Amino acid sequence: MSLHTNTEELYTRYNSLNNVELSREHFQTLFIYFPCLLIVASDGVVDEEEWVFVKYLAKFMAEGYKNSLTRTELENLQKVYYNELEYLVNNLEQWKDPFLDTLKSYLDQNDDEKDDILDILHLFADASDGVSDDEEEAIEEISKRLNLE
Repeated sequence: MSLHTNTEELYTRYNSLNNVELSREHFQTLFIYFPCLLIVASDGVVDEEEWVFVKYLAKFMAEGYKNSLTRTELENLQKVYYNELEYLVNNLEQWKDPFLDTLKSYLDQNDDEKDDILDILHLFADASDGVSDDEEEAIEEISKRLNLE
């Protein structure tokens, strides 16, 4: 899978500043689902209940590879995704703008993926006790920034 030029630059930068090297394909999945992490962290804090959703997100991302990986490889990928999501939560200030700016550029050239991202944002926001005001604001902000509407 070839990455969009800006995505390739982000991938290289991310791997150079992080202690886990993701394949391009696995990074692409992390990159596409990054906005879900912003929904989980929309109130500024990821509490114990929200870490359950981070774990679910990691499982959800890994499941996309279930046909090409063994069970052990899939479990390992899920752990890697969870660790990466945890790293991103702890470093949101550093990565939020680069990820969203690059994702916007990517989506401008892959318009067909916009609806999927918007659907997943709503799915993750609704997974807790309905969509909170913070989550609704985050969805609105992300939607505008990425031109999802």
